[in-house]
Amino acid sequence: MKRLLITLATIAAAIALYVAAFLTVNHQVASTAADIEREPAAELAVAGDTLDLLNWNVGYGGLGRGSDFVADGGEHMFPPSREAVRANVSGIEAFLAQHNDADMVVMQELARAGPVNYWVNLRDRVEHALRDRDNTFYPDFRTRLMPWPLRLDHGQALYSSFAATETGLVSLPAEDSGIFGVRRRYASPFVRLAGDANWTIASVHLAAFDEDAAVRTRQLRELMAWAETEYRSGRRVVIAGDWNFQIAETDFPHTTDERFLFWLFPFPQDALPEGWRIAADASIPSVRTNHQAYTPGENYVTTIDGFIVSPNVEIVTVNGYDLGFEHTDHQPVRLRVRARP
Repeated sequence: MKRLLITLATIAAAIALYVAAFLTVNHQVASTAADIEREPAAELAVAGDTLDLLNWNVGYGGLGRGSDFVADGGEHMFPPSREAVRANVSGIEAFLAQHNDADMVVMQELARAGPVNYWVNLRDRVEHALRDRDNTFYPDFRTRLMPWPLRLDHGQALYSSFAATETGLVSLPAEDSGIFGVRRRYASPFVRLAGDANWTIASVHLAAFDEDAAVRTRQLRELMAWAETEYRSGRRVVIAGDWNFQIAETDFPHTTDERFLFWLFPFPQDALPEGWRIAADASIPSVRTNHQAYTPGENYVTTIDGFIVSPNVEIVTVNGYDLGFEHTDHQPVRLRVRARP
């Protein structure tokens, strides 16, 4: 009996130590350049005066047309089925393969296999579609010290068909709350491209559920302060991403109750330094509400995904893609820019 009690006490102590270590490690929000996962490609060309960029929040493969999500007022934490996730991932991969002519592909909520996508590895399929590119990945949501079957590994990625000279991170303020004790490590990864045009391309994914948009507003201001410094140093800056602010005025028909729009705030224009511009497509929505599975004309839709460019960058074209929210709760947006003095 004594041996059994000692064994049980040892197990309980080990579990307590593990839980303490798990909460300590996953409660930290500081990010450094060492968190970046980089796979440079060999013998890439240098960037010229024009760039074609594609941005897409791919919803970890689990937020296709048939999904709702509990944080947005829905009923479910997980996708409808593994088959639905496989269909989402196949659709994402096929779209990227079809649009592989974009010079830069920037993504948010790119995920490895885990419980929320029924262990379908979206990141592997994306990297297959975008192979032979310079590959930069930053895991902004990762469950450290979690055994593999339960591990979550989501983040932002930049895939460049041009050579990159440097990568880095812009650390951003964090929310106080987390999910199961895990806090998102907010930061914007960026790459500096080789070439005389001095392009700097960054990804952004701001907070979504912060009260009164207070955290995301601070994040935006700090990101733009960094971007202005980058511009003042002679760089041409393009920031692509999911801003979680309404960056274009839209008025698409819907029947969504106001209580499900608690996350929606207009972009604070005073956060833009002088001469900086937003590039977004107001004619095609880039996001839908997740309080229910997608039904055209019922779910609220608007534009929160797009780009911000520095004063020395000319916006040539910007267009969204209407995919009917088939594969994710966001839709891709493409931008063509040109260097200007």
